Amino acid sequence: MANSTYTLLLITALCGLFGPSSGSLPGEPRMIELTWRLENGMPHWPGMVPYNFTIVDRNVIPDGFYLELNNIYLAEHTGTHLDAPAHFIQGAWRLDQVPLQNLAGPGVVVDVRDKTRDNPDYEIGPQDFQDWEREHGRIPDGSVLMLRTGWGEWYWEQGETAYLGTDTGNTTLLHFPGLHPEGAQWLADNRKMHVIGIDTGSMDNGQSVQKMSHRILLPKRVIFIENVGHLDQLPTTGSTVYAMPILIGQGSGGPARVFAIVDGRTSACSPLTSTFATVLLTLSSVILNVI
Repeated sequence: MANSTYTLLLITALCGLFGPSSGSLPGEPRMIELTWRLENGMPHWPGMVPYNFTIVDRNVIPDGFYLELNNIYLAEHTGTHLDAPAHFIQGAWRLDQVPLQNLAGPGVVVDVRDKTRDNPDYEIGPQDFQDWEREHGRIPDGSVLMLRTGWGEWYWEQGETAYLGTDTGNTTLLHFPGLHPEGAQWLADNRKMHVIGIDTGSMDNGQSVQKMSHRILLPKRVIFIENVGHLDQLPTTGSTVYAMPILIGQGSGGPARVFAIVDGRTSACSPLTSTFATVLLTLSSVILNVI
């Protein structure tokens, strides 16, 4: 019992000395980027215009000072972007009608990579959410629920074919995981999220034709984020996620800057620090016994 107490005290002291595992000072918030940068050649949905960035000017102009100007051309649903309810529901909120308070909330990450690893068409169902809640507790009201399939790791590294299943305009060749309609219905009936995000090209999986998960949740005024980036950086719980879109008038969606803030006061001490404390305690015990 004494050794356990000494270990806990030593770990606490070392955490205060070396700070949390994020490298932040104790109490200092940590910001996490969850957005893919817009860049020529990025994956885009079949049939939509690809993102195009062109340089207009990068020169010292005749007036004697340096000037940069660029043009961009893109579809609404490009890169990390939001789906407003109007995307699939006639008469529902368009992007500029979504209240700001509906675009932020406690971050929750449901990780299903073990299910998608051998099944690119996997659909996340009620059991996945129930299993998560047994371990972590109820998905909070007003949350930003992130679905981590692992597909985000392929967004840039392995190209459009790996990410979407095809680099052609043929949507029947799309293959990536998504939210099963039964999972969407379970969430609609039992939980009250503000936002659901996913690290794939669509909330419904690649082979979906009817897009039922969109049609089930968007009428509930749940906002979708698709092509979420860097979910490997987001803790399972303990963050606040913000999804800030370009305010496109009458838009059915739009590119967004999505990020999270983790309160440094709740950051855990690194495993290395804990191990170091245990080693120090063991050495001190040996030395004391020798003396």
